[in-house]
Amino acid sequence: NQSAQTQPEQGAGVATQTTDAPAAATAPAAAAQGHVPPPASYSRPASEPKGGFFVGAQAGKGWVYEDVDQNAVFANAGYRWQAGAVSLIGIELGSGRLGATDKDGYAYEAVRFGSIGATARFNFGENNPWFAIARLGVLAAEFEDVGDSEVSGSYASFGIGVDVNRHFNVSLVYTGYAYSSVYYDYEDYLENLDRADTLMFGIEGRF
Repeated sequence: NQSAQTQPEQGAGVATQTTDAPAAATAPAAAAQGHVPPPASYSRPASEPKGGFFVGAQAGKGWVYEDVDQNAVFANAGYRWQAGAVSLIGIELGSGRLGATDKDGYAYEAVRFGSIGATARFNFGENNPWFAIARLGVLAAEFEDVGDSEVSGSYASFGIGVDVNRHFNVSLVYTGYAYSSVYYDYEDYLENLDRADTLMFGIEGRF
């Protein structure tokens, strides 16, 4: 009789082990099928903007005189801070030059300029590599062949670009300049307000 009473208990033990076996195998099976949660160190997409130092170089065309194209180059550097999921704001210093040229027998002098101002960029979505860029600041310029004539003014830029990866992007930017200069009209010194434009393709590295 004792043997008959212990038999169901041994059978129950076997049944319990058989029931637990699939549960123990669940984790390896899930891993084999790729159903594994991301680790704690999972990083966000590389296209998402992040703050840091940056340096850039641009080249294109400039127009100080109406209908007169001048080759333009520009370099800038600065720092941007994260200002939201898709926004960056910062400050920058820049230096550029419009090359001398001639048209219809007239010579047009080269212009050197330096700038300081604010910069901002906004990606079109948290995981979208395309972005818009805006710049605003002040500048000082010098006409090289006119007695080193100096002018001062302000600028505003608007453009569009794309992040190639976390540390590199390309862009196309239009910049409008407004500046004042002083000239002598044989009787008195007068202040003249004028404007210039540039359209440049650029590359930028971020750190």
